[in-house]
Amino acid sequence: MDTQPSSSQHDLPTILSGPWTADARQRAFECEVSTHYVEYYRRAVTQRNWSPWHNLPIEEMQQLGSRLSSTSADLIEGFLGIEEYVGDYVQTGLNLFRQDRTRRNAQLQWGAEEARHSVAWELVLKHSHARTDAQLETYMKKAHAGVWDVRQHADMDNPLGVTIYSMIQERATHFHYQKMRLRIREEYGLSLTPTSQEQARGFEVGASEAFRLVALDEIAHHGLFLRIVQSAIKYFPAQTFEILVRVVRGFKMPALHLIPNVRTYIRAVRQADFYSPEIHEQEIYQPILRAIGLESHVALERAVAAASQLPVDLAPESLSLKRTGEWCIEGQGSN
Repeated sequence: MDTQPSSSQHDLPTILSGPWTADARQRAFECEVSTHYVEYYRRAVTQRNWSPWHNLPIEEMQQLGSRLSSTSADLIEGFLGIEEYVGDYVQTGLNLFRQDRTRRNAQLQWGAEEARHSVAWELVLKHSHARTDAQLETYMKKAHAGVWDVRQHADMDNPLGVTIYSMIQERATHFHYQKMRLRIREEYGLSLTPTSQEQARGFEVGASEAFRLVALDEIAHHGLFLRIVQSAIKYFPAQTFEILVRVVRGFKMPALHLIPNVRTYIRAVRQADFYSPEIHEQEIYQPILRAIGLESHVALERAVAAASQLPVDLAPESLSLKRTGEWCIEGQGSN
């Protein structure tokens, strides 16, 4: 029903329904990112607030350390090296997000959580008697001599590219650590699932617990970056998919070429059948495609090809993406 506004209503701004401007999209995107970060932070401090110095079963690592194979020790040492470049990763994000309070703070929180991972791997190696204090000190000095550079990866010179890369990388790291956790349990002589005793006390045995905790961090990080990417697709579909494709094509794990003893690490990866292009496709890439609403790489290519032709002033709610890669505009069917 149409009504005449009262005199007091004349002082209020007029709300018009019309095209979405670039500025409106950016503001709506930033609002969603803030919501994602607040929820991520809540879970971080209430559900994943652990310390490598205080919450790991060190005595069990010492008791069971002799059961770890040399291949497992070499893998963990490689993880330690890669995680030691956390300062470079954080600095890159801080430079990109310097004017964005929410993303800056998210980068700081993410970095604080990541910083405990290399400490966890150092403690696992030390207390499992897989490496001496002197060996660990020498290894980390060599690691610190290198510098990870954002330019080593495709499209990591812009905020959206960094977010997409992080989404993929965190999913890959979670997979690695979960696989390592199961490998350790097997070498310990345990079942792959936690025993009733572990369930009752609330944590797993020895180094298995370290990998459980770190893997929980990594999948939480993946979830944050995934939600940001999903929001970017909602408000900036053409730009997001264009960068997504380039990052996917050029993706490689960070700092791999920088870590000390890299040949030993790569040999261990091969001996353990730990990672391969086929594993990446099945365990990392395909789940990410499904999470953003696509069923295959062909669907991604179809979505990318059509995204650049979408009207730029549509309300985000009027646009949807089919799993097969076709875009639908409300009231127009497939486009």
